[in-house]
Amino acid sequence: MTGGGRRSARSRTKPSTDVNEDDDAFNKAKPISKLRRVKTKDHGTALRILNADLKIILGFGIIAALIIFFLVNHLISTAEEARRPRVVTPFPAPRIMDLPQFQGEHKESLYWGTYRPHVYFGIRARTPLSLVAGLMWLGVKDGRYFIRHTCQDSDDLSTYGWTSHNGRDFGHQVLVDQDMTLATSFLKYKEDDSGYGGDWAVRINVQNQGWNEEMLKNVHLFFYLAEEDENALSLGGDTLDIHENSLLASGSRTDIGEWQLYLKSKADLEVHYSGLRTPHIHNLSDLVQENLASQLIRFNRLQLPDIYQSSSNILVFQISGRIPLETDIVFVSGAGENSRVEERISNLAGVSLTNQLNKKQREFDVKFESCFQLADKLDSNSIHVGKAAIGNMLGGIGYFYGQSKISIPKNSNVKSHDDFLLYWPAELYTAVPSRPFFPRGFLWDEGFHQLLIWRWDLHISLDIVGHWLDLINIDGWIPREQILGAEALSSKVPAEFVLQHSSNGNPPTLFLALRGMLFSNLICVLMLLGG
Repeated sequence: MTGGGRRSARSRTKPSTDVNEDDDAFNKAKPISKLRRVKTKDHGTALRILNADLKIILGFGIIAALIIFFLVNHLISTAEEARRPRVVTPFPAPRIMDLPQFQGEHKESLYWGTYRPHVYFGIRARTPLSLVAGLMWLGVKDGRYFIRHTCQDSDDLSTYGWTSHNGRDFGHQVLVDQDMTLATSFLKYKEDDSGYGGDWAVRINVQNQGWNEEMLKNVHLFFYLAEEDENALSLGGDTLDIHENSLLASGSRTDIGEWQLYLKSKADLEVHYSGLRTPHIHNLSDLVQENLASQLIRFNRLQLPDIYQSSSNILVFQISGRIPLETDIVFVSGAGENSRVEERISNLAGVSLTNQLNKKQREFDVKFESCFQLADKLDSNSIHVGKAAIGNMLGGIGYFYGQSKISIPKNSNVKSHDDFLLYWPAELYTAVPSRPFFPRGFLWDEGFHQLLIWRWDLHISLDIVGHWLDLINIDGWIPREQILGAEALSSKVPAEFVLQHSSNGNPPTLFLALRGMLFSNLICVLMLLGG
């Protein structure tokens, strides 16, 4: 601005070649020019001061706005904390299970599994609202029929449990009910055309050790599918003839795409069904028993009514035949066009399934010896018990989703219409201490479970520990007993044990497993460096 003022003054002075001419005019013009330069300089200074003031004011304004923002945010956070008691406030950190090492192939490899330890045989996915599968059968006690479904001592099974299970894609279980021996085998297989998580197959083999009772000559199995999100399931056909068309059911899910369920068997089987619509599956045993009782009273037939309710989200298939009996059930995911469905079914049934199960059993035996090295220390019977121990531990791993009920802490200002608070919705992948009595997660027990599991499969163990640590609240507390979901709540939980108390803590046994993992890996690293 000052330079510009000077140029204006010069432009107003007329140039002259004669210094003496108009000398008076020149002398008069000179002080005026100086005055103008002074005035122009003062104006520029004022603008600079005003410009500086504007910057300072603007800076103070930004700082004030930030202070107000943080004060308001603090007040909102304080209000939210006041509304959400600390006992049900998650620890303010990223979830462990969101880490990259727990995503991708690792997560998909564990998607399907025998994750329903409270039933004799059940399959589900590691997702909150899953497609669920399971097995029931009619047992005999005191000359009467009873539904076998959930693990309970009152069934008087002389034996049941996994004789081998690798925690991922294979398991074999033997159940002895009176004179009947029922074996279930599970196999999971991933092909290029499979949907997310792959395909799976179940083999059911029934043998009889005696023929004293007429009713033991026949067996009635009930294999079911249920959609927890209540999506409708499609029936394979109005009349199920497995020799003509082995398709039992089909459907579609956003996670796995289109899927189909098939029944393959060389035995002479009779198949009936019942389609049910209900928001709950935890009382499925009662529903099946009521259906059978109604049919027996009305028609004197021990079979399901072959009725499909509109938009049924549960399909139960009754598979009846004479003992001995063997049948394969195949689940195919991603069953759209050009997905080689027939080829994939043949790979998971009959002789192909037999070969794959035998291969998995051999791999299990080899890995057991590699992990525990007991061949030179124990006899064959003791080793057989050891295999059953690790098999039952891995076969007893379950997946649960829901909200724990937390007792309102004493000296708390929390106002609630109930006597409890709800923990945040959470998932839990965990082993369980007892399938018939405690088929759910227990914090103290889990530390001891992992002392065994990490030696078998470190990745599974870390996954389980990560799920538990994601349950930590802002005070570092984890509810000691996890009763998540309707099925878990209905599995013999006394009312007095449902509420979890923040004053109750368990010893941090998970650190025992973490210490073992770190120590073992440190030794491996040192050995590699030394080699």
